[in-house]
Amino acid sequence: MRSTARHVAAVVAAALVAALAGCASIPSSGTVNPGVARPAEQPVDLDVLVRKPQGGETQQQILDGFIEAAASPRGNYEIAREYLTPAFAGEWASDAGTIIDVLADRSFSQLGENAIRVQTVPSGTLAPNGQYLEAATTAPVQLEYGFEQVDGEWRISRAPEGLLIDETTFQLVYREYTLAFFDPQFRFVVPDVRWFAGRESAQTSIVRALLAGPAEWLAPGVVSAIPDDVTLDPATVPVNDGVAEVSFAGVAFDNLLTLQRMQYQLEQSLAGVRNVRTVQLSLNGTTQQVPDLAAEPERTQRIDPRALVYDGETFGFLSGSGDEIEPIEGVSEQVVALEPTGAALGPGDDAAAVRAADGVWLVRADEDPVPLDPRDGLVVPALDVDDVVWSVPADAPDALAWFAVDGSASEQIAVPWSASRIQSIELSRDGTRIAALLADGGRTRVVVASVQRDEAGLPVALGPVALELAGTSGEPLDLAWLDPGTVGVLSASGSGARIGLQEIGAPDTAGEAPEGAVQIDGANSQRDLRVLTIDGDLATRAGVGWQVQDRDVRFIATQQSG
Repeated sequence: MRSTARHVAAVVAAALVAALAGCASIPSSGTVNPGVARPAEQPVDLDVLVRKPQGGETQQQILDGFIEAAASPRGNYEIAREYLTPAFAGEWASDAGTIIDVLADRSFSQLGENAIRVQTVPSGTLAPNGQYLEAATTAPVQLEYGFEQVDGEWRISRAPEGLLIDETTFQLVYREYTLAFFDPQFRFVVPDVRWFAGRESAQTSIVRALLAGPAEWLAPGVVSAIPDDVTLDPATVPVNDGVAEVSFAGVAFDNLLTLQRMQYQLEQSLAGVRNVRTVQLSLNGTTQQVPDLAAEPERTQRIDPRALVYDGETFGFLSGSGDEIEPIEGVSEQVVALEPTGAALGPGDDAAAVRAADGVWLVRADEDPVPLDPRDGLVVPALDVDDVVWSVPADAPDALAWFAVDGSASEQIAVPWSASRIQSIELSRDGTRIAALLADGGRTRVVVASVQRDEAGLPVALGPVALELAGTSGEPLDLAWLDPGTVGVLSASGSGARIGLQEIGAPDTAGEAPEGAVQIDGANSQRDLRVLTIDGDLATRAGVGWQVQDRDVRFIATQQSG
């Protein structure tokens, strides 16, 4: 049987529509239209009212009410616990994780006289640390709930740990927050997205998450300014007149630079909490007056906003009008001489990794090209912020290799993924993460892994755990980092090309690409998205469609900041 769940009040649904109306989106069709994308806005904070148990309710009604009460995290889900027996109410672990599903896909089955089974297909899950994870499979899960009578009323005596919540309610109740970590040299801020419910306790959840450290997949490639043996004491973070009061206890804090980085990390991580304007840090009971960092780590690594293209004759930056290509002095002529089929430009615009018919080459300004990787069937190479070239054969996804630009080192490196084919790789501009676009049977898969480096910036290993992003059916085409936390994914199926905007740690947003799209590229924001078609048309987003910026382009090259 299927249950008709009682939704939250219509006013809440209307508020959700208003909250989501400002979200940035990608075009939903491939036509060319003028217009400018609306900038993203933060969702409004909402208090969702849920009902308490009523007298004389059936087991199904009690179960419906309990599931719906996941929309109210107040008091550690105090209303949800009213649907439980007194003994089980103290045992139920609401913070053990969350299953996110589609309400219409749930089904309920009575099991004997005192149990109901819920069958649903998760679209995603939240880990206990607030990390969003895409569903690994479309297989349904079974959740069983047991019932007992308490004073003549049905109550739940047995239930799975954690919460079950539908996608719409999830967007109402949970809010996205970006924790700040750093690359090992403290040059860049590295985002780690988490989701927390309960706006009155968000700042406490964020600081506790910082103390627990980065997500498992990200941890090998980043660092925290906060020492490992520090505790939050008291265990909550009060906010008074816009000031979040964070009190740490533990080791002696006698390094000013460490204190400055801790303060900065807290400020960046709490920036998304609406009622927090600044952070007051206390250490071992003493309030600190911490001066600002002399040089703050970069939050966004910017590149030249112009597209870097090759049209068969010239390699360089395309003018805003689309009628001229500006060559890169000392580099462009050498790239063109290799008859390239793909390229990546390094930091400072003084080096490029180039794919040619005979493998991957390194081009440095005013120097002779150097062959790096002679293997057959290579994907377009990546060149990262630490002057490391990455290369892999398309039909050997586990044969990833890196090459130092100065020729000092090279090595094949183990990868935390498996697939039948790899289509594209790209390094985040902070150098801490690598994204890979994979073909696995008839599906497109996207994975992200952390990059562990030595003091010289050379890769040591990839993290042993890869984060699986939203996949899709069809053929993988291309992948690009669009900003510090978002990957754009281009794929194709019988219905046409598709673009997915995948924020790392959040659900993806999908839309249609221009007809014949084969390559995707980003600049300094999601609004700078560019797509190249098989006919050589370079298209940019224009309102709800696409506008051709240039024609007869062979390929777009990626850029690195610096």
